[in-house]
Amino acid sequence: MARLRLEIPDQLPFTTALIIRVTDLNYGGHLGNDRLLSYVHEARARFLAERGISELDAFGVGMAMVDAAILFKAEGFMGDRVEISVGCREVSARSWEFVYRLWLPDRNVLLAEAKTGMVAFDYTLRQVTLIPPGLRSILEAASVSPQS
Repeated sequence: MARLRLEIPDQLPFTTALIIRVTDLNYGGHLGNDRLLSYVHEARARFLAERGISELDAFGVGMAMVDAAILFKAEGFMGDRVEISVGCREVSARSWEFVYRLWLPDRNVLLAEAKTGMVAFDYTLRQVTLIPPGLRSILEAASVSPQS
């Protein structure tokens, strides 16, 4: 079986942290895969908020996620501090990717790597649209190259 590969740089321009809660655990007693995706969403929302925008209003357009990929590397347990770093890449006229590294600093362990494909979206017209210049500037400022 071919395995998914994500080439995420070690250093990304934005980092935030979350603590794994009991409600984030699955029946295996570790961080659930659905919760890990919600951590990625939270980190992305914080990245955008720090820049004065949101997924619903980024210089007059919204954002829609069109795909997601996660590579799980380790288990996370209740009380673990998770540092989530965020960057961007592959910015085009209408789309881009957010990339993420999720790190357990207290154990010095990589928890996961992820990416989400995004498009600029006009929620009034219900269609993909061009990335406005202000949003493009933010995305390009946070752009990273794939790790070699």
